[in-house]
Amino acid sequence: MPRRLSAAPAVLGVLAAAWLAWLLALPEGHSTWPLVLAGWALLAAASHLAARRSACTWLSFVQANADTHAVAAVLVYAVGVQLADSHGITSDGAIYFSQLRSLIFDGDFDIGREFAVLGQPARPHHVVPIGPTLLWLPLYCVTAGIDAVGQLVGAWSAPADGATRGLGLPYVRAASVSSFAAGAAGLMALHLRLRREFTPGAALATTLLIFGATSLCWYMVYEPSMTHAASFGAVVAFVLLVERWVPRDPTAPQAIVLGTLAGVAFVTRPQDALFAIYPAVIVASTSVPIPERVRRARRLAGWAIVGAVPWLLAQAIQTSALLSIYPFTLAGEGGYLHLLGSRWVDVLFSSWHGFLSWTPVAYVAVLGTIAYLRRAWRWAAAALIILALMAWINGAAEDWAAGWSFGGRRFTSTLAMLAPGLALLVDAVRRRPLLALAPLVVGALWWNYLLMVQYTVGMLPKDEPVAFGRLVRQQVELHTRSPYVYPFAFPANVWFARRTGLPAERYDLLASEPLRSELDLPFDARVERFLLQGWEAPGGDDWGSSWWIGGTPAVIAVPLDLPTDRPVDIEVRARTRYEEPVVEAQLALDVNGHEVGDFTAGAREPTLARLTVAPERFRTVWRAGYNHLALRSLGVRRVDPTDARPPGPLARQSERRPWPVSIYSLRITAR
Repeated sequence: MPRRLSAAPAVLGVLAAAWLAWLLALPEGHSTWPLVLAGWALLAAASHLAARRSACTWLSFVQANADTHAVAAVLVYAVGVQLADSHGITSDGAIYFSQLRSLIFDGDFDIGREFAVLGQPARPHHVVPIGPTLLWLPLYCVTAGIDAVGQLVGAWSAPADGATRGLGLPYVRAASVSSFAAGAAGLMALHLRLRREFTPGAALATTLLIFGATSLCWYMVYEPSMTHAASFGAVVAFVLLVERWVPRDPTAPQAIVLGTLAGVAFVTRPQDALFAIYPAVIVASTSVPIPERVRRARRLAGWAIVGAVPWLLAQAIQTSALLSIYPFTLAGEGGYLHLLGSRWVDVLFSSWHGFLSWTPVAYVAVLGTIAYLRRAWRWAAAALIILALMAWINGAAEDWAAGWSFGGRRFTSTLAMLAPGLALLVDAVRRRPLLALAPLVVGALWWNYLLMVQYTVGMLPKDEPVAFGRLVRQQVELHTRSPYVYPFAFPANVWFARRTGLPAERYDLLASEPLRSELDLPFDARVERFLLQGWEAPGGDDWGSSWWIGGTPAVIAVPLDLPTDRPVDIEVRARTRYEEPVVEAQLALDVNGHEVGDFTAGAREPTLARLTVAPERFRTVWRAGYNHLALRSLGVRRVDPTDARPPGPLARQSERRPWPVSIYSLRITAR
């Protein structure tokens, strides 16, 4: 029995290696279910082996560690999803992957040929950090070695085009699976850390939420060529070892390990250097005398630098090579970062990939982290400081919304330190069932209320079947009707409303709009986000797209930051709805409650009206930010006063309503 037990790990390791080889070589389009089932079988074998080593029955071992088994099973299933539905090498991942291939096979960083083979569009430069390249390197090199041996023995032939070597599916899988493995290892380590502090159930719920209800799932499964899965894994390893070692004054080898992990995190995503704040908080807050704290800090930093130097050196070599080829400015005039000004609120709460607004679980986790200050204030304080600084840095970036990002992807690594706060709230809900039941009760009551509204206003037929899909869509439409305020954008949306005078619900679309020194706004579909009250419906005719005024005043809010020392011209292109006898509508234009002039809208075709605001009225009329322009009806007059015909049907129906006017464009310029 002992011999069989000692040989079991080796056999299991061979089977795991065979499973990995199967994973890398699985042809595209084949079912991944056999691979997933085999992975679950390997997990069962590993679990059985661990139970025997623990001298307990397998059943009791599984029952005692059901949560850990569940996390592992979910991760194996996620590998199958990645193989079946991954987006492959995308976005910046194409640069990392191409540089790795070029470095291994060509010995340089010229990735023009790689980009051509991968079908990637041209970019102004390829200056990026090393990213996950170094983490991909081991499995990528193993794949290259097996590929070379296979070609040598004639198992398969070399590609006809040498430029495609190293870019095939097994190589892509080697990179993707390496990223997934780093994220999965971090997730499992984080789960075990949560399990030591909270109940297994709370730890399991938190781990599954961190994985499946945040951007982490997307970047582990669907876009693993990006940096975020690898970054998450490196940060988890770093913060967990900091928590274990730093309070007890780490030894030199431990400090070197911490420096190594910090270096890995930094070269993967340079922003992750902020996580060094955590050990700094621990050392600064120890109860020993200040000279001893200084000694510990210097000793920790000194040995940590030793561990980080190889990674920093690799980054320096890569950056130097890239900057010798491509021009790039990091900060300053025309640079990528503008640290003196930041849109930090937007990167957290905006509907344009805001971290907390896109990921309600992260919003809840931040609230839990604030509550976690009472239990582990060093961890919680460091987490909140890191989150704030990361928000500032990301908000200072030229592309603060992170392009085609899925959610607030640049904050994925912060989930490592927000997880205990989330677990704290999950555990509180578990211990207080009423907290869990209250949202369900309120939700059921609200659902039935919305159904009654649908029934009352005739949205649901009373004597015939209705599609459930239509019923549910209408429930959502009623729930989100004005003045709906998205809860996970609070308090940014409320502050936006207070600052601009706009409804809080307009934060979603208008908070990200830049202030403009001039405005040329056609009234097409894009103008709807700026329209407030008084507008009826969009239109279109031979003169272009337009919106009809349906009430008075018709108000539009526009973001402006005009020069203060010049006259400002406002041009409105408008047309009165045509009817016999012909009438022209007269309108007054108010800016922020101050009338700046009036004009007449043409009847047979649009007319261009120009109003001018003199510089001496600037401070009275304009403000930097959102300005409210109101078109106020002054009535109508007949084009031909001698026409004695009675008013047409539209005029008779309008009665006290303002005469319909179509607005085609609005232009505001300083001379």
